[in-house]
Amino acid sequence: MNYLLVMPKKLSKGANTTSIIFPLGIAYVSAALKQAGYSVFTANLDFPEGDTFSVLGKLLPENQIDVVCTGGLSLDCHKIKEVIDTARKINPKVITVVGGGIISSDPEPAMRVLGADIGVIGEGETTMCELANALENGGDFSKVPGLIFRDGHNGFLKTERRKEITDLDSIPCPDFDGFNYGQWVKFYGGAGVLLSDRSCPFRCTFCFHPTGEKYRQRSIDNIFQEIDYQVRNYGVKSIGLSSELFATTRQRVLEFCDRIRAYGMNWSCCLRVPDVDAELLRSMRESGCNLICYGLESADNSILKSMRKGINVEQIKRAIDLSYEACISTEASNFIFGDINETEQTVSNTMEFWWQYNKKTHINLSLIQTYPGTHLYEYACKNGIIADREKFLRDGCPIINVSKLSSAEFHELTSMVAELRMHPHVPAKSLQIDDIQEDGNCRIEYICRRCEAKNFIDARFWFTETCHCWSCGTKNEVDPFTGASFLPGSFFANLPAGSTVALWGAGGIYYKLIHQYSELESQRFLLIDTNPELHGLKICKKIVHPPEVLEANGIQSVIIMALSRKEEIHRTLRSRYPSVENILVPSFELTDYGIVPVLQPFQPNKGNKD
Repeated sequence: MNYLLVMPKKLSKGANTTSIIFPLGIAYVSAALKQAGYSVFTANLDFPEGDTFSVLGKLLPENQIDVVCTGGLSLDCHKIKEVIDTARKINPKVITVVGGGIISSDPEPAMRVLGADIGVIGEGETTMCELANALENGGDFSKVPGLIFRDGHNGFLKTERRKEITDLDSIPCPDFDGFNYGQWVKFYGGAGVLLSDRSCPFRCTFCFHPTGEKYRQRSIDNIFQEIDYQVRNYGVKSIGLSSELFATTRQRVLEFCDRIRAYGMNWSCCLRVPDVDAELLRSMRESGCNLICYGLESADNSILKSMRKGINVEQIKRAIDLSYEACISTEASNFIFGDINETEQTVSNTMEFWWQYNKKTHINLSLIQTYPGTHLYEYACKNGIIADREKFLRDGCPIINVSKLSSAEFHELTSMVAELRMHPHVPAKSLQIDDIQEDGNCRIEYICRRCEAKNFIDARFWFTETCHCWSCGTKNEVDPFTGASFLPGSFFANLPAGSTVALWGAGGIYYKLIHQYSELESQRFLLIDTNPELHGLKICKKIVHPPEVLEANGIQSVIIMALSRKEEIHRTLRSRYPSVENILVPSFELTDYGIVPVLQPFQPNKGNKD
């Protein structure tokens, strides 16, 4: 039999992970199957040209595929289902197998929604090899631990629980080549990822651990064998330890520091705030660590207790302060609002902390997600907040209110979080634009916010860049837009007078412009966005509307604020909204006053200054 393992497009990051994450789970399973001698083909749908149907339509018949395997997290439901449905359209007889967090967290609803033949619960390396053996030899699936499959009567049979793999060193290195890892590393500037351990010894209410309940670690020797492999084969220049928790002992971190120092590469990891001290952080920084992801979650002790975090606010302050002194960034850490016991007062306590530390470290703001398999999920189901588990999964696990906040209070909180995500976090102390090209590319001189060293960076005028100071390593946000001269008369000169104007894109550029031009706050300007999660929220005093209001209100003028998508938005406006006559984009002019933002008519593929 021939097996095709498919990595769906743009899989979600897990909770508590550092930066960008390559989905390693399916790559581990592929390596295990290949090592066991099975005929395995692979596909990473992020890289080949064409849609899912065209890619699979070639691979399935060309390689005479009998079994299609895929997987991911619950948030990836639609992407996973697309793979399964597409495979069935191409070959109705193909066997479909799904694994990952989406199955492990709540197996039966996931199987019903996805329509897969077989689901793998927990770690997949051993399970898939035993399943493959059963498939090829007519064996009984029910004898294979860690499976769920249809029993022929519109129901499901779940086999006994699969025990966790105790010795992680026994697992073969992920099948990087099978999933275009080299292209992925190149795309992200030489950044690689590595799984140093599995699961987590803690049981926070919002977390689910797809790899089992028991926390296990790879040996340091085994970790460095893989680092050597990645450096040798993919030119990896930095490494992100993408595990939920890199270490539970100080000695393990110090041993890693001693070994990684000789590589001269940057690295990042996840740690708990009680586990760090000044000496440890100094060793980490000296060995190349430039980022730690702390699970902060809240700055209110009652909420931290409710979340079962096992930490307190003083420990959070201490960890942030010590990391700052050690010149290690912590920008991947989060405050997440909406715990079961969240109130207006606890939100206020966390926000007071956030405003105090916002320019010292980058703490993201978000709303708590009710992932299947978590305590919050079971609470929501038990209390009728989630009435239909399958619908919840099909809807993409939307944000829901499980807190003590009223619906109105929660709506206001959601608006606040959406807005403040765009607020500057750790801006450079000062900057000046040394040079700017017609296409918007700038040469920026900036002063580090910590050590005041002079730095230079290339950036695009409308977009904020993040960079690390050459002298102390501290992260700085550099926004060329702040170096402009803001003249309202020049900015609004090309805008037709009187009529309603739509601002398309409730993102960072909108946030910048409305804070510089108060005229945009007037009722004449209507804010729209295609993201349904933003609809109805109030961002910078404006309610976010869906694009359909263009036709409903006969709006003739649109300013495209989402510049990275301007060509796509322009095509949408021309094809769907005939009332729109004037389409403009933010641009700039070089004048005696310096660089001045302006609005100019959009000219597709004409190199608009962005």
